[in-house]
Amino acid sequence: MRYFYIFLFISSLAVAQSTPIKGVVIPQVTFDNATNDYSLFLPANYTDTATYPVVVIYDELGRGASAVQQFSIGAGLTESIVASPNYRLNDTLSVAINQSKEFIEKLSQTYSVNKDKIILSGYGRDGLIVTAQAQAQADTSIYGVIAIGNAFLDKKSLRSNENLKIALLSPDEGSQYYKLRSYSRNYGLRKNLVSYHTYDGVVWPSAGYIAEALTAILIDETTSDEKLQSYYNSDIAFGKTMYRKQEGLDAYDFVSTLKDKYKKRLDIDEQKELLDNIKRLKNYRSDRDIYAMFSYGEDLMAEEFQYNIREDMNNSYFNNLGWWSYQMDELYIQIDSTDNAMIKRKSAMRLKRFVQSEVELQYKILQRKDTKIEQLLFANVLRSLVNPNNQDAFIQSISLSAREGDVNATWFYLEELLKTGYTDYEALYKIPYTTAARISKEWNEIIKAYLGKSKYY
Repeated sequence: MRYFYIFLFISSLAVAQSTPIKGVVIPQVTFDNATNDYSLFLPANYTDTATYPVVVIYDELGRGASAVQQFSIGAGLTESIVASPNYRLNDTLSVAINQSKEFIEKLSQTYSVNKDKIILSGYGRDGLIVTAQAQAQADTSIYGVIAIGNAFLDKKSLRSNENLKIALLSPDEGSQYYKLRSYSRNYGLRKNLVSYHTYDGVVWPSAGYIAEALTAILIDETTSDEKLQSYYNSDIAFGKTMYRKQEGLDAYDFVSTLKDKYKKRLDIDEQKELLDNIKRLKNYRSDRDIYAMFSYGEDLMAEEFQYNIREDMNNSYFNNLGWWSYQMDELYIQIDSTDNAMIKRKSAMRLKRFVQSEVELQYKILQRKDTKIEQLLFANVLRSLVNPNNQDAFIQSISLSAREGDVNATWFYLEELLKTGYTDYEALYKIPYTTAARISKEWNEIIKAYLGKSKYY
């Protein structure tokens, strides 16, 4: 509790000062005459007479303080300013990009920003936004991008911006795992892509991964040997941490990338020695063999799932719903099984999230077209099948079934919706096209059974 009050004191003191405290994360700072606030980190040596690289982070949930905290180690190492809004960017891409430009402009007016070293970072959905913004900048004002969990890279756009540096950080249970990996293997992106790593889980990556991505972007011919050595020492230290934790595969993948990063200017004997030690770990060899066993089959399944999703949704293949139910059940069995190796469970988790994401993507595409009711109904049934907690899918299925006059299906999807824990009582009586259904005895009995009350009967 004592540390909590100290943190509050530092935060309030920093906000009250014209220049926030240096070397610590300030969770709430506000521009003059602005209502929305942002989180900030200034390097410990910050002065108004010098300029500094700036990292602007956008998080799809608006978690500015958490984002800045994850970047603070890399920011301290590279002497960079880091800022992140404590609010979400707009869902419309063009509006979000304009919001980002405005935020960067205010930062540049407020702090000593090196306008030649502006780096964007985005987590999840915002990874798409920052990569799109960086490639759309006609004046090439963005120096680099760190995309976490999602990205959009276009070779044609990048040909006109060959100096843009891109780092990709991919959660190994993420829905966009396959897309980000394909970018890392794309020969046409080699000039722009300076760093690619996968990391454990689906939340923010460890600070060591972020520091490596940031240094990979900032290293150039002007980087001093002393600073380069400090970057190398930081990366090696993170690799050793993974080695001590017996994280064989992750450690090997990380440390092996350091060769190309530093070999031209530094003695990398320590990297070679660490790599040899990692390869001697027992779990490294076993995990490597298991990964090799499952990875090829996983790739084939992902391709098959993607093809079938597009075919089924374009043609409303209701007969294939049973096949999808079986596939999802199999994935859940693998995820929940304690007998499976973690690598196999992660493979199943990736595939599950990939299927859910791909179905949502294809549904959005259908919504933009002049789509038949039958096709929309199939899409929503599939949405609810691959993600049983997708309440919007059930609501849409209720509405479309009622519109088609299928009363039994309407009641069925109503009960399935309530099984998910849906509690918006008033909204149940406002679902489009259910005017006749919602005054029926069956509709009201179902609602009463789950919510304890009904409007009729």
